[in-house]
Amino acid sequence: MKYRPRTIEELDLSGVRRILGEIVKANKTVHAYLLTGPRGAGKTSTARVLARIVNCEQNSKKLGEPCNKCSACESILSGSALDVIEIDAASNRGIDDIRELKEKIRLAPAYLRTKVYIIDEVHMLTSEAFNALLKTLEEPPTHSLFILCTTELHKVPETIVSRCTQIQFTKATTEEMRRAFERVIKGEETTVEEGALEYLAKAVDGSFRDGVKILDQAISNSSNLMLQDLQEIVSGSRGYMIDKLLQAMIAKDGVLALFELNEGVQKGV
Repeated sequence: MKYRPRTIEELDLSGVRRILGEIVKANKTVHAYLLTGPRGAGKTSTARVLARIVNCEQNSKKLGEPCNKCSACESILSGSALDVIEIDAASNRGIDDIRELKEKIRLAPAYLRTKVYIIDEVHMLTSEAFNALLKTLEEPPTHSLFILCTTELHKVPETIVSRCTQIQFTKATTEEMRRAFERVIKGEETTVEEGALEYLAKAVDGSFRDGVKILDQAISNSSNLMLQDLQEIVSGSRGYMIDKLLQAMIAKDGVLALFELNEGVQKGV
């Protein structure tokens, strides 16, 4: 996505910013990180930031924010870096895939200082693949870094978890969501109606990815972002607020609840 975070400072979860800041301050990384949390929380973006931190040409002696301008950073940003390998475990979940990884990880990096393996949805690996991965994590090459990402920690074997440093991604607060959306608004030089970003933050239930996609769609249609524009994309109708229906149900006002329900049906919700 166009507005993925590119630095630690741009990461939207305050807890994750703090942890990566501590890694940089300590000037030391471990051989494997396990990023856990809900979908759309920024795990893959964080993994890519970390890959640039350890490989940025300006960080050869002391870790810091990636410059995003050197050849190493640019190659990772463009997805052309041969030494940063992203694997979707949902599609490459078998033992043969992990065996191939084990063979390649022994080779020194071709261009970068550190060979980085980002394994997304790692919980999807088969038992045999997990066993093969475990052996690699037990004796990792010094030039390698593993970053495992999962939305379902309970499906990852304890033997794998215990050999990784875990970074927990929590559900984003409304303020954290707003921070992410304002970066998009600023980048697109768009004006926004008061209350629109708060509505979107609640609608996407903590998913930065979903929220930014909806923003992109809304902004492509207008340079002045209105609340009704977001309502139409999210619910398929303009001007309908489900909050009114919920409030009527909580108040046990059957007449008002039926009225609001009928309003939604009429507007195609």
